[in-house]
Amino acid sequence: MSHTFIEQLAAVGAQAPSADNCQPWTLHWTGRALEVAYASRHPDTNVFDADSHATLLAVGGVAENLSMALAANGVDGAWRWSGGASQPYGELAVSAPLPDTFVAPSGPARRHTNRLPYQSTALPADVLAHAGAAREGGNRTVVLTEPDARECLVQLVRQCAQARFCNQDLHRWLFGSLRHTPQEVAQGDGLDMNTLGLPPGGRAMLALMSSWKRMEALNRIGAYKLLAHTETQLLSAAPALVCVVGPEERYGTLDAGRLLTRVWTELNLAGVAVQPYYVVTDQVNRLFAGTLPAGFDPWIWIAQRDLARLLGLAEGEMLHMILRVGFPAREPVRSRRLPLAQLFTSAD
Repeated sequence: MSHTFIEQLAAVGAQAPSADNCQPWTLHWTGRALEVAYASRHPDTNVFDADSHATLLAVGGVAENLSMALAANGVDGAWRWSGGASQPYGELAVSAPLPDTFVAPSGPARRHTNRLPYQSTALPADVLAHAGAAREGGNRTVVLTEPDARECLVQLVRQCAQARFCNQDLHRWLFGSLRHTPQEVAQGDGLDMNTLGLPPGGRAMLALMSSWKRMEALNRIGAYKLLAHTETQLLSAAPALVCVVGPEERYGTLDAGRLLTRVWTELNLAGVAVQPYYVVTDQVNRLFAGTLPAGFDPWIWIAQRDLARLLGLAEGEMLHMILRVGFPAREPVRSRRLPLAQLFTSAD
């Protein structure tokens, strides 16, 4: 098979979204199939291991991008996922013969995060209906446009964000993910400070918060509440929120990653800006894992209960991700990616 085609296929897969742009995957061509496996990046600060929910969402995103690329080239492929927690996660067998020229689908390259303010203009009904009809496996989307429903979800996000700002591990992860200088940005992973859309004084505030000792002191006077309120202001102003919900188990999460990536990509192609919010899912997962900061368990239990009522979650279902959506007010800086040589290997 054409090594160039497979390499270009892998490059499209690697454009998938991941938590704070950590890109926790490797792709390996065996000569007949493309394997997707876990890559541990920045282990000193990383809070998401190979089997964490956030990592499985990202792997599902890689799978969706690869499937988009095969479809764009008229090539058949078959996924086979590994059982349990084994590595690699799975492999994509690609049918021969391959085209002489690779056609890159436009969607994965155009999908991006927009953390800036959006226009208040309502989104077209057909765009919202299309997003709301999306399905993958047992996963579905729930679109919230009514002000009361949106504000209820915003309050839950705010509640969970308070817990996050009191978590030392998440503090270390955030500040380990930030890229300040051109040299750091050129690495191709993490959060370029220019993508954050910080208000005046925002960089100084982050610098103040960068020490956990200072953060603890600020939290004693209620800083975590103010920060959580600030974080949800843009969410509260969004004309619509799209929630990806579905089964809690491993394969359900992989499918949720596929659905998340597809909906996000299609919205971007329709000219709609998107920002993901993971904090509710993350804090609920930490509740069940017993890793919340002291004193927050009752509040996150309440958030989990209210979330199930708001989104109509059935037994065994969970919220996988919230998307803030709206027409962009301006174009954001886009995150960079790691060089393909760090993400892709081949037996050929």
